[in-house]
Amino acid sequence: MAVLMQWALRYLFPARSSREQREQIIGTFANLRKQIPLLYGVSLVNLVGMHLATNGSHLDWFSPVTVLSFVLLWRMVYWIGFQKPTREFREIRRELVQMAVFTALLCIGFSLWAQSLITQYPEQSLTIILYSLLAALGAAYGLSSFPRAALLPLVILGMPLAIRLFLFDDQSAQGIGISLFLVLILFMWLLQVHSRALSELVSGQLAIARERNRAVAAETHAIKRADEDVLTGLANRGRLVREIRHHLVRGPASGGGSVLAICDLDGFKAANDAFGHAAGDAILKEFADRLTEAFADKALVARLGGDEFSIFWKDGLSGLEIEEVGDRICELAAEPVDWDGKELSVGVSCGLTEAGPFTWSDGEFFRQADSALYKAKESLRGHWHLYDQPQFQADQRRARIEKLILSGDAVDQMHVVFQPIVNVETGQPEYAEALARWDSPDLGVVGPSEFIRIAEKLGVIDRLNECLLGKALSEAADWPSTLSLSFNLSAMQLSRPAAAERIQRVVDAYSQPPDRIQFEVTETVLLTDLGQAERELRKLTDSGFTIALDDFGSGYASVSYLRELSFDTVKLDGSLIDNVLHSERSRQILLGMVDLCHAAGARCVAEHVETYEQFALARSMGCDYAQGFCLGKPTTSAKMLAALDLGSKQTRLPFGHFAKD
Repeated sequence: MAVLMQWALRYLFPARSSREQREQIIGTFANLRKQIPLLYGVSLVNLVGMHLATNGSHLDWFSPVTVLSFVLLWRMVYWIGFQKPTREFREIRRELVQMAVFTALLCIGFSLWAQSLITQYPEQSLTIILYSLLAALGAAYGLSSFPRAALLPLVILGMPLAIRLFLFDDQSAQGIGISLFLVLILFMWLLQVHSRALSELVSGQLAIARERNRAVAAETHAIKRADEDVLTGLANRGRLVREIRHHLVRGPASGGGSVLAICDLDGFKAANDAFGHAAGDAILKEFADRLTEAFADKALVARLGGDEFSIFWKDGLSGLEIEEVGDRICELAAEPVDWDGKELSVGVSCGLTEAGPFTWSDGEFFRQADSALYKAKESLRGHWHLYDQPQFQADQRRARIEKLILSGDAVDQMHVVFQPIVNVETGQPEYAEALARWDSPDLGVVGPSEFIRIAEKLGVIDRLNECLLGKALSEAADWPSTLSLSFNLSAMQLSRPAAAERIQRVVDAYSQPPDRIQFEVTETVLLTDLGQAERELRKLTDSGFTIALDDFGSGYASVSYLRELSFDTVKLDGSLIDNVLHSERSRQILLGMVDLCHAAGARCVAEHVETYEQFALARSMGCDYAQGFCLGKPTTSAKMLAALDLGSKQTRLPFGHFAKD
C-alpha cells in the first residue's frame, strides 16, 4: 500500500525534491478547497442531464445513477460546508490521493455508462456525447489546480468519446470526433504546461524562501556577532551600552539603583608578554567563564576590550550584596589559570557604582564605575572600590579644574613663588626654584600635584608650563646677577619633539641669558622616553642652560641615568635626608650617593633640609647645596629679595632667615 502511495504521489506531484513535493501538495490543497465543489457540481448536473435525455422522467431510487447522484451531492455539500482547513500534512496528502482515485473511478464509471447509452440509444448519441464532454471538461476545470488529476477526466472520459465519434459512419460525426480529439489534446497540453508552471512556481518560491532564510540567518549571525565578543562569547561593549540605555534604574541617595562593575586584570600584560597571546587568551576566556558562572543568572556580563570586563545588574543590589560581589570578583581572579601545564596567576582591580541622583546620564554611569576602578588601582591592587559621595565631589572638582585649564583662566589665576637653593659653604642662595601656586576663587587652593597631572592628561601642559616659565622669567629679571632661576620641566613637555626650541623661544622673549637658568627634570620624565629626553636635554645643554636631575634616588634607574646622561647638578630625593640623624645606615647611603654624584661630575643638592643639624650633616658629607624650610620657605620674589638684601650685609646668612614671610 505504501508503495502504491509513493507511486501515486510521484505521478500526481512531479518534483525534484521531497521539500518541493511537499510544498506542491500543500499549495494544491489550498487552491482545490475552493474548486472541488465545482467538480462535483458539474458531474452531478451532467449525470442527471444525461439520464433525463435517455430515460425521460423515469428514476429508480436504487439505481446506480441515483446512488451516484447522492454521493456527488453529498461530496459537494461536504466540501462547501463541512470540510475544515487542516495543517496536518499526512491528512492533506491522503485527501488529495483519495480525490484523484475517486475522480478516476468516477470517470471510468461515467465513460462506461456513456458508451453503453450510445449503443442503447443511437439516436441520442450526440446528446450523450455532449453531456459526457461537458462533464469531462467541467471536471478537468474543477481540478485545474491539480493538473495531473485534471488529465484523468480528459483521458478516461473525453478521449473514448472522441474515438467513438470518429468510428461513426457519418462524416460529420467523424469530423466532430477529430476536432474533439484535437481539442482534448490541446487541453491536456495546457494542463501539462500548467503543471510545469506550478512546479516552477513552487521551486521559485522555495528558492526565495531559502534565500530569505539564508539572509535571515546571516542577519541573525551578524547581530549576534555585533553583540558578542568573539574571543570569550560574552556581550561586548555595544550590547552593554544598549542594555544600560534601556534598563538603567536611578535610585535614591540611600541606594536601590542599577549597579555597574568594571574590572581590570592585574598582571595580565606580564603573563601575556611572558607566555604569548595563547596564554593571554586562555586567561581571558577562563575569567570570562568564571564571571558567567557566578553572575550571568542575574546580570549581564560583558567584555569591554583588552583585559577589561564589566557586569551590569539592572535591578540593583543591596549594600551587603555589593560587598559580596566585589569580594567575589576579586576571588575569581585570584584563582590561578591552568594552561599548558603552567599555573598563570593574575589579579583584578574592580570599580563599582550604583546609579543614584547624580547619575544623570549613561555616560556618567560608566564614568563613575571607571573612576572607582582607578581609585581601586591607586589604593591597592587586587581590591575593589565603590564609588561614593566624596569621590563624586573630587571628580566634580577635577572637572572644574579641567574646565579652568582649558579655558585659560587657570593660568591667569596662577602665580609663582620661589625657594632658595643655598651654597652650603657660603650660605648664600645661588638658585631659586620656581614653584607654581594656584589660588582659585571657586576652588580654593589647587596644588601642583592636582593641576599638573590634569594638564598633562588634557595635553595642554606645554602651554601651561611655558606660561609659568614666562612668569618666572619676568620675576627673575630683577634679581641680582648672583641669583639664578631653577625651573621644573614636565614629563610630557620634554618628551615631545622640538621641546627645546619652544623653551628657548620663551627664554629669548624675556632676554635672559641661558647661563642663569637651570632646568630640573625628574626620573619619571626620563622614563617616559629616554631617547627623546636625551636629545632635548642635549639641545638645552648646548644652548648654555644648566640641567639638574631632580629626586635622585627615588626611582628605578638612577645610576644608569648618571652613566648615560650628562647632568650639571643632581638633587637628592628628600627621603635620603629624613632619617639621616638617627640612622647610621641612612648616613652611609647618603654619603655613597654624594660620592656617586661627584664621580659623575655633578654638583649635589640635599633637599628637604628641615633642621640645622641636617644642614650641618649634609655639608660634612660633601653636599654642594641644600634646600629646605630651614633655609627658606617658598615665597614671593619680592620677599625673597628683601630677605636676601637683609642677609647680604652679613658674611653668612643665618639659618631660617628665608623662612620669614
